[in-house]
Amino acid sequence: MSNKQNEPIIKISQLSKIYQLGEFQVKALDKVSFEIPPEQVVFVMGPSGSGKTTLLNLIGGIDSATNGSIIVCGEEISQFSSAKLTKYRKKRLSFVFQFYSLIPTLTARENVELTMELMKKYSINGGKKHIHEEAEQYLEMVELKDRIHNFPSQLSGGERQRVAIARALAKNPDILLVDEPTGQLDQKTGEKIVALIQRIAKERKITVILVTHDPTMVKYADRIIELRSGAIVSDSINYEKIEAIN
Repeated sequence: MSNKQNEPIIKISQLSKIYQLGEFQVKALDKVSFEIPPEQVVFVMGPSGSGKTTLLNLIGGIDSATNGSIIVCGEEISQFSSAKLTKYRKKRLSFVFQFYSLIPTLTARENVELTMELMKKYSINGGKKHIHEEAEQYLEMVELKDRIHNFPSQLSGGERQRVAIARALAKNPDILLVDEPTGQLDQKTGEKIVALIQRIAKERKITVILVTHDPTMVKYADRIIELRSGAIVSDSINYEKIEAIN
């Protein structure tokens, strides 16, 4: 990670996003500002249409802001060319979405390996044998070592989401962006997934921004940012979690 430990890994300033829908303008984000230090697990919460996913897409370089600034690891990403944005997403970020987006004709291990091959880990780590072993390590991290040869159709929803997490971790990201990871899961499985993300993030020193509408998951957050109508209405440290740790 290139930024210094005492500097924010993400700095958002007066960020706004307006969508033009015919004659109408929809303000998805309205002058949002906050900073995130390295290795913090931040939950972004709020009702549907509050701007949560828009915020994630802007930080991820998937969409562009109407106004404002997004500085990640000391670089203003709104100034990036298309090619530099692609490099930024490849180098700095991993995404975990509500829908797992696994390739159905590939096994769990092959889904993880594909990401590693796209990251050119092949040549770095010395060939197929090494990429097999490393992919298995990521699947073991998400407690799926015994399912490496299974196809997505042979896995439960929770297992598919864990493969998606392993695939995201295989990029060795500075930042993990997670959008409604429990949306397709029952409550018990969903909680296991969020707990898994939180644990691995702490072990691997990854900064996490996780979008959720489920208030029962906040115990896994270091910090909770609440959005309503595109604006921050609360931004708080999870003191209950700190007290539980102490």
